[in-house]
Amino acid sequence: MTYVDKPTVPNVVKFDEPTATKRNKLEVMLNTGSDIYQGACKKRGSTLKDEYRHASGTAYLDPKDMAKLGVKNWDTALVKTNWGEVVVYTAHSRDAPHEGQIFICKGPWANVIVSPETYCCCDPTYKGVPASIEKTDEDPLLMADLMAEVYKKYDKHETVTANKLGKKPDNNVCHYRS
Repeated sequence: MTYVDKPTVPNVVKFDEPTATKRNKLEVMLNTGSDIYQGACKKRGSTLKDEYRHASGTAYLDPKDMAKLGVKNWDTALVKTNWGEVVVYTAHSRDAPHEGQIFICKGPWANVIVSPETYCCCDPTYKGVPASIEKTDEDPLLMADLMAEVYKKYDKHETVTANKLGKKPDNNVCHYRS
């Protein structure tokens, strides 16, 4: 295995956890940060692919919190804050225990739900964001679709997929003024 290959996340969630009372929604503290696997995807230029969605669009939870929500690795959840909501995958955190906290890599999925307020320091609030998380059946969007839906980056009348992005313009069309 190279540094590019993300190690498998152990499925250590025990649904009969004695202290885990099942709930539909958890109030948590969202923390974001960089991740080596996300960085490897970006360096390879695979940000429009499913592997980037799994590297960056995943909420890492404490196993007890996963048992409370009734989720296991690669189930999906809706994370909501005062600034937005986003569907992400769930996975057991390698840094557990940290009940009541979730981690999502800094990037498109986290940017939808962190505060844009910079408090004069030029960086949004990436740590300590109050959030809620609940299980959902929706799938996380690919980055291109997330950009189209949330930021209205592309023509709303055109269906945007990763295959359409990166398509080279027609050689007969001049896109620059002389």
